[in-house]
Amino acid sequence: MNASSTQQTVPDPAQATELDPLHVAVIGAGNMGGPVVRAFLAAGVRAEHLRIANSTSASSERAAAELGAVAASRAEALKGADVVVLGVKPYQILDLAAEIGEQLPAGALVVSLAAGITLAQIEEALPTGQSVERAMPNTPISVGEGAVGLMRGSAVTDQQHALAHALFSRAGVVVDITEQQVHAFIGAAGSLAAFVFSIIEAMTDEAVRLGLKRDLADSLVQQTVRGAATMLLESGMHPAVAKNGVSSPGGTTVQGLAALEREGVRPGVAAAMAAAAQTSREMTGD
Repeated sequence: MNASSTQQTVPDPAQATELDPLHVAVIGAGNMGGPVVRAFLAAGVRAEHLRIANSTSASSERAAAELGAVAASRAEALKGADVVVLGVKPYQILDLAAEIGEQLPAGALVVSLAAGITLAQIEEALPTGQSVERAMPNTPISVGEGAVGLMRGSAVTDQQHALAHALFSRAGVVVDITEQQVHAFIGAAGSLAAFVFSIIEAMTDEAVRLGLKRDLADSLVQQTVRGAATMLLESGMHPAVAKNGVSSPGGTTVQGLAALEREGVRPGVAAAMAAAAQTSREMTGD
């Protein structure tokens, strides 16, 4: 993925044709459902075919206006939907599934965004044989630079699974994972964006303390983080090799790296990722 990918908003013609007639209902377009809507629109779903149903009509209208989709009641959103995205909180997901089961159009693919709720639990709450996928995205999918882990339910056809991949094709990296891998995925991607945001905030604050104006510090830190990640993605270089390439003997970089090690930044990052993964296990009951 190169740096220009965030600027690419026009879908490939072949893909746009594939998704052009698709009708999508998103029930709960909030912190995660919203970025999913953006990703689907970038992939080629027509705005007038993407209906948003939030908890209130006012909330639906606000989300639709912000995201460029259509606000609808839940019944209106579900009518004729080919794909139904469940973007509500995990504790709400099973009740919602039970409520909408009889309203789901025949052949619809249900996509759950809820952490901690298994495919088996969702399938049990829905009519027998309902096709269900779990998707674990992170928020950078809204700019096409995120990651999505897809888990395929027992009734999902090859065509439906390919459709799920197509819908997330402009989200960034889309991979198939098992439900046993989802906990590690959350630590390595799902929650990781927040950890990176925290590190960027710390680096920016320190740049200001060292004497840079905040807008300049923001620009320098964010571009350097983006550039470092892009360099690794495009070159395939191991991070240790890239790190050593800018570490002159006795120079500024090696002194900074030594300070990072002394302060325990590496174990701190590992602990944050492990805590996210462990919480995911506890939510699932693993």
